[in-house]
Amino acid sequence: MDLFGNSDSQKDVIYDDNLSTEDGYSDSWNNGDISETEDGLSDPQTMPFCLGHEAQEALFIDLFKKGTMPHAIIFSGLEGIGKTTMAFRLARFLFKHGKSVENENQGGLFGDDVEILTQEIVSLDVDPSDYVFHLIASGGHPDFLHIHRGFYKSKEKQDATLKVEAVREIEPFLRRTASDGGWRVVVVEDADTMNRSAQNAILKILEEPPANVLIILIAHRPGMLIPTIHSRARNIQFFPLSALTIETLLAKKGEFKVSPSDVELITVLCEGSVGQALKFIENDGLAMLKKILEHMEYAGKEQLHKIHEFSASFTTHAQEAQYRMMTYMFLWILRKVLFVKARGNIEVPAYILNNATANLSANNSLEKLIFLNDEVKNIFRRVDFSNLDRRDAVRAAFLMIGQ
Repeated sequence: MDLFGNSDSQKDVIYDDNLSTEDGYSDSWNNGDISETEDGLSDPQTMPFCLGHEAQEALFIDLFKKGTMPHAIIFSGLEGIGKTTMAFRLARFLFKHGKSVENENQGGLFGDDVEILTQEIVSLDVDPSDYVFHLIASGGHPDFLHIHRGFYKSKEKQDATLKVEAVREIEPFLRRTASDGGWRVVVVEDADTMNRSAQNAILKILEEPPANVLIILIAHRPGMLIPTIHSRARNIQFFPLSALTIETLLAKKGEFKVSPSDVELITVLCEGSVGQALKFIENDGLAMLKKILEHMEYAGKEQLHKIHEFSASFTTHAQEAQYRMMTYMFLWILRKVLFVKARGNIEVPAYILNNATANLSANNSLEKLIFLNDEVKNIFRRVDFSNLDRRDAVRAAFLMIGQ
């Protein structure tokens, strides 16, 4: 098994079905990756290195040395684990060192192996004081294009999809000659949110890409990309971060006052995503977990007014982050209970154990729990795509598990 999730005989076209399904409703809750600097954690474009993906970095170095860097790569994996950080890191490296290797062999998607043409390279590091690093960090590099979803300031909310208008910026960008005769790099964030028109627009570019061009598609759910895009791009899978890596990254965030026991629980909650771990801390996620478990106890009982009061705390745009965290954690609890049932009624984990979760596991079949998970997920989805009242969605979710 390789980085692409395939055996050696299956490396031509990659369809990562395991990552195509949604694992909870976290699509728009955690936007972007968080990475490490000497002083702590900051945004991907300012990060000097990317922790936890050394195997992927070694692969990129090997492709570069051999002159077989593909024209298009899909970075697939959970949100918030460092995919965008690695994309910026790779772009900086190509701009810094791209003229040190002949790239005639880049014409094919995977290319044939050639002799290593460069000096010994052991990492994608580019010094933060380097001019290339500053250009990328400031968004001023003429050969770099960063495509991402729009953000509505009035609603304090990011657009749910990557629009075709944004994707159409790529073609005129690639028609220009590289400023120094080297590489041009396009990073497309949230590529899995593109609608069919946007995907068709990028497909036309992938069919006849110019030389010395790298297009990186960041996809948290690569199964949402059409098969023809998969067939024209190489899929590099990024894996969830280890608990040790997440603890190391959290330790860099010195202003967070989190107890060791809380850090241990947060690493369980975030499921390998340091971006989500930071969101838990910033938005007091452990308190939200306690509130959800407490109100699950009220579902189907005479204290329904308490659920109504709880639902009223997610009504304004200013409460967007809290609402996203609540939906994520609500579904996370249901998935844990479902996992318990699927494993044959092992004990519900202590960190979510109360009468409500114990009863959910004991009194429902596996099929019923799967149904509940799907129904609650659909309730939360309808808020985004049908502009429904959040209060109604929160109440419906609690009532669903209280039946």
